[in-house]
Amino acid sequence: MSLGRTDPSRFDGTDSSSVEMTPEEEAALRAQMDRVEEEKRLARLDPGPTWREWFLFDASKWWVVLFLLVADSWIVVGWLPTGNIVGMVLSLAAAVYAEYLLGQFLWHRPAPRPTRAAGGFRPTWYHPFPYGRWTPEGLEAKTTGAPVVTDGTPDPKEFL
Repeated sequence: MSLGRTDPSRFDGTDSSSVEMTPEEEAALRAQMDRVEEEKRLARLDPGPTWREWFLFDASKWWVVLFLLVADSWIVVGWLPTGNIVGMVLSLAAAVYAEYLLGQFLWHRPAPRPTRAAGGFRPTWYHPFPYGRWTPEGLEAKTTGAPVVTDGTPDPKEFL
């Protein structure tokens, strides 16, 4: 006997697959099936971000944070046997700043209105990069090579 088949000698004559439905239940089921079909159609039209975009923009943030937490833990554990609290604090401060710079390099989003009067972007110790590499603006600048205008106004340099 194969799986999924019933033994014909044990068949009692009732068929549980055919269930009588009222017209209201049938209409509700039809409406639900139509809604599911519409959702499927919309999902096919807009499939969402690619795996690469999802990983760079969303998922990798959590993995990088987890890796940085492990690195900070290694720094603390490395300094504990020596008992040098000052060295541990200075090492952690340098590591946290390097982690901040990494976050700025990968995920910094520019301000909605860049200051063009001041000559555009100027790197500082707090914002050393105009936009992160793993942001939509960074990918656009990387592929086109042109600076990204994020405020929706035209760039005056385009008309010269």
